[in-house]
Amino acid sequence: MRRGGARWRGGGALRPSRTPRPHRPRRRSAARPRRGPGPLITATPGGSRPRVLVDATALRDGRSAAGIGRYVARLLAALEALPDGPRVTVVRPPGRARSENRGWRWLAGQPWALGTAVARRPVAVHGPAGEPVLGWPLRRQVVTVHDVVPWTAAAAHPPGPGLAAYLAVQRRLLRGCGALIAVSATVAAEAAAALDIPEARFAVVAEGVEAPFTSEPGAADARLRAAAGAPEGGYLVWAGSLRSPDPRKALDVLVEAVGLLEKEGRGVPLVLAGAPGAASVELAGLARERSVRLHLPGFVSDEALAALYRGAAAAVLPSRHEGFGLPALEAMACGAPLVAGRAG
Repeated sequence: MRRGGARWRGGGALRPSRTPRPHRPRRRSAARPRRGPGPLITATPGGSRPRVLVDATALRDGRSAAGIGRYVARLLAALEALPDGPRVTVVRPPGRARSENRGWRWLAGQPWALGTAVARRPVAVHGPAGEPVLGWPLRRQVVTVHDVVPWTAAAAHPPGPGLAAYLAVQRRLLRGCGALIAVSATVAAEAAAALDIPEARFAVVAEGVEAPFTSEPGAADARLRAAAGAPEGGYLVWAGSLRSPDPRKALDVLVEAVGLLEKEGRGVPLVLAGAPGAASVELAGLARERSVRLHLPGFVSDEALAALYRGAAAAVLPSRHEGFGLPALEAMACGAPLVAGRAG
């Protein structure tokens, strides 16, 4: 060894190490807690009610007249009615959506949703229509999944690049959300498989019915049925959206079946209640070909729909697939016999 201490091949002298210091855990301020799993919504200072942001952009596009729109509207009403519930901030951009394309309408609403979240700083953001908010921390988001039809359909028939990109982004965002809600156990199982998310992460919260849907006859029932063009004396009724054709709903099969009854002399009028569009035009043409007495009242209020159910010979739900099937629940609540498909 040379004088002055040993040397290592790098040329530096080896010096005695300093006396080791005792380990002292680093202090963390209350403003920066240690990250880790915990409740999504925690108590706020002073016991004040936490603020929750609800993305209601679905109420400005075609979904507003469909089941998802009804779900969002009723959820908002129920939250507002809670005496000790959270403070609710609703995101609903003005006007109507310029496009019904899934990707474009989602992107168009993101500046409103993210901007409101940044300004109001909610403890949680809820996406009741199945889509997270882009740019907001995912661990502070709750999303309700109604079905995974876009992903299952894409697996059978590869979509275009735009839809494929949208589905890929949504899958990634949903995987990172702090909490996920499924409207049925079937949806939870299907979403787990389609999105590669553990099924245990989904909380199953079934949908329900509101006050108008009851078996008790209403004083205005006859007038509401007449306004909808429904004949007294029995008819079949279906409720949903008729804006665009949806093979899952199997309404063409329903019209064909009623047409066969007409041929046998056992036909009954058919009432399809829902916002009109391309689907209603197609079905009207098919009904004329099959001599089906079809009535298309368009979108009807909950009170009118309940009256239609109460006066029907049967409610029909011939769907090939349903995530939940809210019309079936509402029809049964009104005492209407139900004829439904086995799938879904």
